[in-house]
Amino acid sequence: MPGEGALIYYRCTNPKHQGPSGSASDNLTIHERRWAFCPHDSRATGHTWTETGGVDLARLRVLLREGRAAKQRS
Repeated sequence: MPGEGALIYYRCTNPKHQGPSGSASDNLTIHERRWAFCPHDSRATGHTWTETGGVDLARLRVLLREGRAAKQRS
């Protein structure tokens, strides 16, 4: 498992995978030999992997929270 400073090169952008799964889940997996993040559950099927260019895990989590907060405000 990568540390908070690890770079994440893919994130799942499937609209159905943008919220928590409702159960304990893993958010990290390997895609194309690099770390990938799914906000829903890395074990789910139907991922749409989008390259991030390499963003650290802590920053990615902040960006996702900010994006959700912005959607809730609009």
